Amino acid sequence: MLSILTKRLCPLMSLALAFGCGKKINDPETTSGSNQGQNQELPAILTVQVNESESAVKMYELPRNAWFTLPNKLQVRAGNGIGKKITIYYNLLESGDYEFQCSYNSIGQSTELLFEKCESSNGLEIISNTDDLETMLFPMDKGSSIKLQLTNPAGTKMIIDSTYLVDWK
Repeated sequence: MLSILTKRLCPLMSLALAFGCGKKINDPETTSGSNQGQNQELPAILTVQVNESESAVKMYELPRNAWFTLPNKLQVRAGNGIGKKITIYYNLLESGDYEFQCSYNSIGQSTELLFEKCESSNGLEIISNTDDLETMLFPMDKGSSIKLQLTNPAGTKMIIDSTYLVDWK
């Protein structure tokens, strides 16, 4: 009698335990928040996107120190880029201070905004040549932000990608 009961009950119990007990490994309640983000794998190619239908401004906070290669052009993924201009602020702090800014402009292009120049926060031009831009590495600081801002939004559904090569430290 006991062996018949064991044969019928054991499979049912193991099935109930498999489905009813325990927690998922990736359940947010079971993961500790104390070390999240410290060892996360960050992309070597980072794309920050501004979507004009959502906002004319996009912020990206830097999770770690890094060296960035800045883009020589921005890609228009949707909509029409003709007549559009965007300014990107680097190492932007909550106080509004920033290290430098770069501007991009569409010069008869509907799918690209081309590099125009970079200026320091006090208005001094630091880069105006695309060749210089492509060969330089720019240090970015953890906790600061990158801010993409359309300077002449028109309320269209334009989407612009700013893509960086990044060496996270």
